[in-house]
Parts: sequence; C-alpha cells; structure tokens
Amino acid sequence: MARNILRPPSILCITSMDTSSYGLAKALVPKLPFILKTAAFHSLWLSETSSKWDLKSELIIKTIRSFTHNSKPEPLSKIQHLGLRDPGVKGPMWISRVTTPAPEEDDVRQALFRAIDGLKEGGETYTAPELRSVGAEWTGYRAHVSANAPELSITEEDKYTNLMKEVSSSVTILYLHGGAY
Repeated sequence: MARNILRPPSILCITSMDTSSYGLAKALVPKLPFILKTAAFHSLWLSETSSKWDLKSELIIKTIRSFTHNSKPEPLSKIQHLGLRDPGVKGPMWISRVTTPAPEEDDVRQALFRAIDGLKEGGETYTAPELRSVGAEWTGYRAHVSANAPELSITEEDKYTNLMKEVSSSVTILYLHGGAY
C-alpha cells in the first residue's frame, strides 16, 4: 500500500522563483509596512473606505496607487520627454504623411476671431494664433505583411497610392491627437 507523504509548504526561495515572481516580490517587499498599516486601519474601521470596500479591494487599490502616485513629482519636461520616443512604423499598416501648408489668405482666421469676440462676456483676452501648416497621416491596413515588417522606404505619394489600392470601404475617420485643439 502506497503512503502519501505530505510535504510542508516550501519557503519562498528567490533562486527558484521565475523572474516575474522575483520582480513582484522585489517591488512589494518595501511596501509591506504600508500594506500592513492599510490592513490594520481597514480592520479597525479607521480608513475612509472601510465601510465601502472589502479588505482585498482596499489592499489592491491602495497598493497600486502607491506605485502610481510618486511622492516626488517629476518636472513636466521630463514627463513630456517620455512621450517623444517614436517607435517607428512596422507591421500591417500603411502610413502616408502629408503636410498642408498654411493658407495665404487670412479670411477664415479673421472669421474665427470675430466669432470669439462675439462670444465674449467681459474683458477676456486671448493671444491670436498665427496660421501654420498642418501635418497629418493617412493610415490604412497593409495586407499580406508580418507584424514586424518595417515601413517601406518609398515616397509618401507612393505610400498613399498603395494605401488607396487596399481600401475596401469608403469610410474615413478623422482622428485628432497629440495636442490641444
């Protein structure tokens, strides 16, 4: 008759952990005092959310917040710099860049200023922006290409021509991104 031998639970050993568990442990160990304080406050009904959340929810949410809300604010220029990295175009997509030059006539701009001035209720002021060229991208699906295929080094006009060859619908979506409009 075979005997089942019960083994005691193994102690967490960093050398036998996979890298994701090690990274999680490395991130959570310094947060243990915070986690224990949060659990104690919740259990004693001293936290603001103890009447609304269960213990598990409060621990998860407050621990995640502790990672995302850094106590030392970063300069805005440093945060903006993180978003300036261009990963480039790759995969099954056509991207054709185009720049529309600023118009020579000023009629539309002046009509906009008259509309703004007509909506003023007091002494509001604003800086009249100058006319500038506008950059845009035509984006479309590129068939029969792998997910890591690089962007073709052809002219923007050729990219647009190839994009239009693969269009299967007359729908166009205008997507404004990357700034204040």
